[in-house]
Amino acid sequence: MLADASVWQEVWGDLRAYPGAMGHTALMLSALATSAVPGFQAVSAQTLSSAEKDVALVHDVNQKAWLVELPTSASAEKAHGENLRAIKSLSEGLRSRLTFAVPRLAGWTEVGNYTLSVCEYLPGEAPSARKISPILAASMGSSLAQIHALPTSSVQDFDRPAESALDSLRECAGVVDRAAATGLLPQALLRRWETACEDASLWQFEPTVIHGLVQLGRFLVESDNVVAIDQWRDFRVGDPARDLAWLTTPASSAFHNAALTAYRSARGVADKWIFQRARFYAELDVAKWLLHGIDSQNDTITEDATAMLQALHDRVSGDMDQALTQPISQAKHPLDS
Repeated sequence: MLADASVWQEVWGDLRAYPGAMGHTALMLSALATSAVPGFQAVSAQTLSSAEKDVALVHDVNQKAWLVELPTSASAEKAHGENLRAIKSLSEGLRSRLTFAVPRLAGWTEVGNYTLSVCEYLPGEAPSARKISPILAASMGSSLAQIHALPTSSVQDFDRPAESALDSLRECAGVVDRAAATGLLPQALLRRWETACEDASLWQFEPTVIHGLVQLGRFLVESDNVVAIDQWRDFRVGDPARDLAWLTTPASSAFHNAALTAYRSARGVADKWIFQRARFYAELDVAKWLLHGIDSQNDTITEDATAMLQALHDRVSGDMDQALTQPISQAKHPLDS
């Protein structure tokens, strides 16, 4: 359940059913792509549309695959625009430092109130958590390390957001305060989170380039290798622990040791409490889900988040391996050699 909370930002927009009859067909999208990319010649098109996007997989005369996307709601247009701005900031210099593919924008055009984009279709398939081998997990960890090793100056040249360690702390403290004000947070969990916010050693880290929205589904793999990473709209400078948060959830328990060990080996830097901050971010995702339920006056979400908070409390309470702060966890970290 905890892993599902980390995707709350993905689904809280327009949740209306997809009006398929009203959408653009794959042929229409491939025709519109010629306005976005001069000289574009499509020979085949396949519909991949979703609830908030008309999407087509199009092959051109050279048999190259392209993804043509057109949002169908204001919330989807906002997310789409953020993603396109992030893709534009993935310069050739940054791409050359990565061993995996990232989205490449070929062109875009306005269609009514929305932006149609044409991007290279990324290789690979989304992995299943049940089928992740230690080798693939290690590839995921090293891929994240590559992102975090990118020069921050190159990202800032494209006006990407930059978050300091103090900014990260303030954001977390704000979420904790708002969650506490609901009266629905178990007191032991509140003390755990307040202690994490007050532990200065936890927040002594150097911000890096981060993906910002890492989940298992962002990775595209072939055999036991990461060949591409998708969905870069929150690409920026910030706390690298944010990109590791998904690895601390129960859904990743079968392979997280292999991924985190490979990450630590590839980065080779001293950020002693990065995995504890990652765990903290994952826990706060549940609090954010609660706050979303309350803000949207959705009792179903609020009740679900409340149950998840209680389950989280029961899971971490008294478990030294789940500690967030140095005063509690004096034992050697299980990933330390």
